[in-house]
Amino acid sequence: MKYWYATGLLGVLAISGISGCGMILQEGQTSAEGVVVDSVTGQAVGPAQVRLYTRAKRGTSAVLTAADRWRDTDAHGRFAFSFEAKSEYEYVVRATSPRGESNYLTPPQLKGGRKNKGLRVPVDAPAWVRIHLRDEPPRTDAVNIVVGGFQQSFIIRPPKDTVIFRFVPPGDNVVGWQLNGGRTTPAEEHRIRYTVAGMDTARVQIRY
Repeated sequence: MKYWYATGLLGVLAISGISGCGMILQEGQTSAEGVVVDSVTGQAVGPAQVRLYTRAKRGTSAVLTAADRWRDTDAHGRFAFSFEAKSEYEYVVRATSPRGESNYLTPPQLKGGRKNKGLRVPVDAPAWVRIHLRDEPPRTDAVNIVVGGFQQSFIIRPPKDTVIFRFVPPGDNVVGWQLNGGRTTPAEEHRIRYTVAGMDTARVQIRY
């Protein structure tokens, strides 16, 4: 009985020791090495700047706080730096460049107390969508048309032949539109999918 108790105790101590080592590895001297890339094409973007951000591991807040200064990459977007990590924080690297900057969902997370190599920090190049609205005969009796799928939706009153430009993230996107208030036209949502590259303009035509 004593033998099993001692064995169990040693097992607990061993597990505790492993856990303790794991926690220790999450802090201390930490290095980050990688390259800034276009979020769509994956190609290197440079020159650029990178910055270390942090957030508390405990708690519900997802807010990132700058933990260091902006650091210049080389002409090919490559960077390398080191810092002292603390076990109670998570660390990520964000980037900014003339082509665009990182959003808050994609920056790579670093492992404290480790050598973080081969990091790829994506930046989103700006893109646009050109929306052409055409009220074709027979004219609609709708009161308005709502168009969305980007940061600022808009409402216009038909009949109009209108062109609107909006900023959108590069990659796959959707334009949604709906006619409202018509006696003969149902208030049905329509969706148009499109893909746009960074620094480019997608063209979408809405006919109703």
